[in-house]
Amino acid sequence: MKSVTNRLSGKYGATDKVTQKFLEYRSNTGDSVSKQASGAHIFRPANNKAEEIGTPVLTNYLSNDQFTEIWQTYGDWINLVTRVYVDKPYIEVEWVVGPLPSDHGREVILRYETSLSTNQKFYTDSNGREMIQRRLNKEQDGDEVTEPVSGNYYPVTTRIVLLDEMTGMQLTVLTDRAQGGTSLADGQVELMVHRRTLEDDNRGINEALDDDLVVKGRHWLYYSRFDSMSENRVLGQEMFYKPTVAIALDELTEQPSQSYSDKAVENEYINVATIINVDYSGDVFTYLLRLENIVPKMEGGKSITVDLDRILKGKTLVECEEKGLAGDRPIENVVDDMDKYTMYDEGYVITLQPLQIRTFFATYKPRTEEKGVADMINNLISAVFKEF
Repeated sequence: MKSVTNRLSGKYGATDKVTQKFLEYRSNTGDSVSKQASGAHIFRPANNKAEEIGTPVLTNYLSNDQFTEIWQTYGDWINLVTRVYVDKPYIEVEWVVGPLPSDHGREVILRYETSLSTNQKFYTDSNGREMIQRRLNKEQDGDEVTEPVSGNYYPVTTRIVLLDEMTGMQLTVLTDRAQGGTSLADGQVELMVHRRTLEDDNRGINEALDDDLVVKGRHWLYYSRFDSMSENRVLGQEMFYKPTVAIALDELTEQPSQSYSDKAVENEYINVATIINVDYSGDVFTYLLRLENIVPKMEGGKSITVDLDRILKGKTLVECEEKGLAGDRPIENVVDDMDKYTMYDEGYVITLQPLQIRTFFATYKPRTEEKGVADMINNLISAVFKEF
C-alpha cells in the first residue's frame, strides 16, 4: 500500500501517502539502567528503534466486483492481506503472525506511516468511549516519560487516530481487539500485534511469555475529514460487535425470536448494547435492555429518542422499570434529581444524551407461537427435575 484517497473529501487533501510495515523490538532482559525485563506484564524494549522484519513478497492478487485484495508474506511467520471493498469507506488489513522464532525475545508491531502533520500528538479511545489526546514523551500530568518507547504506549480498545489540524484530515485505525499503540513520529502510528519474551518480568506469574502462538487480527484504516468523527464511531461498532457465526450439524428448529426491530432504533448512533431474556412467567417475557448513545458531545453527539414499545418485533410492552447501569438497583437509588434525569422522556419514549447508557427491565407480551415454544421448554425442564 502506497497511498489512500478519500473521494468524498473534495479539495481538502483527498489523497495521502500511507505505507505499512512489520517491525520488531527486541525484548530487554535487564540493563545498566534497570534490571527490569520485558515480560507478560511489562513491555520494555532493549533499544528505542524497531527493526524491520524482512521484505514483503507478493503471493497473490485477487480483484472482482466486490473487492480487491493483495496477499503478502514477511519471512516465514507473517502473512498480510490488504483488502479494499467496493462499497466500504475503509481499507481492511488482515494479518496472521506467528509462531514467533524463539532465538530472542521480540515484540512485533504493525506500523502505518503517512504524510499527515500531527505535531507530536495522537488520540486513543478510553475503553471505546471518549477520545483522549496523547502527546509524545509527555505524561498526562505534563511530566517527561522515562522510557522513550514503552512510556509512549497507551491502551487502544477500539481506535487510534492521527489528526492533521492544518488540512482537517485524519487517519483512524480501528482494531478488532484491545492492543497497545502509539505514535513515535509525525504522521506515524504503530500497534503491537504479537509478543514472545524469554524472561520472567517478576510480576507474579513466575514464567516467561514463551509460547508457539499464532495470532490473527484485522485493522480498518479510515481516512476522512475530522468533522466525520461520528462516522468512525459507527464503523467501530461494526468492527467490534461483529456477529458470531455458529455452525451446527443438525437442522435447528425455530427458536423464540429475540430480535429487535430496526424501526425502533432508526438512528445509527444508538447501540443496543444488551438484550437478554431474564425471566418468563408463563404469560410475559422480561428482558434486560441496555441502550447506548455512542457519540460524545465533542464529536457532534446529540440527544436521541427511542421508543421502547417498538424494540422487540411482535411484542407489546406492558411494564418498564429503569435500573442503574449494572441493572442491580432502581434508578432512583442512583440518580439524585429524577425530574431532571427524565425531563425529556415521554412514557415509553426515552431520550439518551451523548455517550449516555441507560438500563431497563422491560416486560413484553409474547406472540402466540412464541409463548407456545416457551411453554414447551418450561414443561420439559419441569419434567426433567421431577425425575430427580
